[in-house]
Amino acid sequence: MSNQEIENIILDLGGVIINLDMEHAFDMFSQLFGRDVRSHMMEDYHNHKFFRQYEIGVINDEEFRDSMRELSNSEPDDAHIDQAWNSMLGDIPKERIEWIEELVGHYNVVILSNTNSIHIQRFNKIFGQSSRYSLPEDLFHKTYYSHEINDRKPNRSCFQYVLDDFGMDPQKTVFYDDNTDNINVAKEMKINTVLVEKNLLRRDQLPDGRK
Repeated sequence: MSNQEIENIILDLGGVIINLDMEHAFDMFSQLFGRDVRSHMMEDYHNHKFFRQYEIGVINDEEFRDSMRELSNSEPDDAHIDQAWNSMLGDIPKERIEWIEELVGHYNVVILSNTNSIHIQRFNKIFGQSSRYSLPEDLFHKTYYSHEINDRKPNRSCFQYVLDDFGMDPQKTVFYDDNTDNINVAKEMKINTVLVEKNLLRRDQLPDGRK
């Protein structure tokens, strides 16, 4: 990608920065719920509003765990719920950290993610183990997590919040995500976009790191 006119880079988290391992998650949730969840996991997500409430910070960790227990055929403790919930978070390839390091000296690089408190606690640990940084905030210029800003993609208001908060010109901003709905709304807002194949961000999709 040409770096002409680009000043800001917005990166999604899951599937772009950190790999997602949904097969592992299916196995863990099947154990947690006492049933095969492969055909029902997304159905549960859409049919039970507590998932989205947790994602935008309306309910806290304990309320989320209690809601998960209601879906389960057993009474899993907090540790087992967290383990299953975090099992979808995979690794962060070393080269992705290196690519971001190349960019942060030349562009404003931020994270915008639909996520939640339990996932971010786990992500921070993985990030610290995968890089020389204690926290993502030590590398990225800013992090925008849905449960902290109380909004989520693909809401236009979510993108506008980031643009306004950081003072970004949408036409000088490029957004990377693996979700078509998120990409389409960003396009409507005149943000440059790159649709990333899940877990397969390529270096040639990023600006070249020189201004």
